[in-house]
Formats: sequence, structure tokens, C-alpha cells
Amino acid sequence: MSIFFNKVKKKLVWFLVSFILSEWCLVVVTQLILTFSEFKLSLTTTILLETVKETLLHPFQTIQTLIETKNPLFLMGTIGLFLYCASVQIKLASKEKKEGWEADERNQYHGSARWAREKEIFDGKNYLAQSKQEILKNFTASLDQPTEGEGNR
Repeated sequence: MSIFFNKVKKKLVWFLVSFILSEWCLVVVTQLILTFSEFKLSLTTTILLETVKETLLHPFQTIQTLIETKNPLFLMGTIGLFLYCASVQIKLASKEKKEGWEADERNQYHGSARWAREKEIFDGKNYLAQSKQEILKNFTASLDQPTEGEGNR
């Protein structure tokens, strides 16, 4: 029972961490978009850096302001981030984990490499098993045979 609660606690912590970091990025992006729309052509890097600095230093004030003004970008983004983070956690929780070096037998693509057996290599069609002497004898015999063009001369 405590193992179950530890797993739930771990997933909840990961959900909260990912949601808070994503929300922080959303707040910064929303403030930058609002700054772009406010200053348009008179935008400078000083204004951008000041906006980012104030947003990062005072995220709760910024969030409170965005909620009070009912900013649709922030509200829809927050709902989307919440659903996305929840769906990722649910998807990760539903995956079955394999134990040890277990590999998928139906679709072997990772962890299934092995050395070939001798009967798999020397199948009689592609590769033939011969001794060094047989190979040397066949090679020298092929050198002694006239080629197709030499026989007609």
C-alpha cells in the first residue's frame, strides 16, 4: 500500500514541477506578447529585458494581474498546460515497464542482437564452408582457366 502512495506522490511531484515550470514560461511569453503589442515599433532591447526581469522576479504579481484583467491568452494557456501535463503523466503511468533486460519478442529492435550461428551463415546458398586448401585450389584453378575473350583468339 505504501508503494502505491510513493508512486502516486512521485507522479504528483513531477506533475507539479512540470506544470509550474511551464506556467512560468507561459507567464513570460504572455508578458512579452503584451509588451510587443503595447510598444510595437518603438520596442527596444532595454524594454524587453526589463519586462522579462520584472516578470521573472515577481511572477505571482504578474499572474495576479493577468487573472484580474482576464487575459484570454494566459487563461487558455494555463488550461492547456494543465491538461497537457496531466495527459503526459497519465500516458507515462499507463506504460508497462519491462524488467531487467527483457525485450519485446514480437518487435525486436533493441537489446536483441546476437552472434549468428554457424548453420545460419553457411546455408549452402550464400556462403559455403570450405577449408583454406580448397579455397586456394579453387582460386588457382580459376586463374588458370582462360576468360571468355581469350578463348576466341
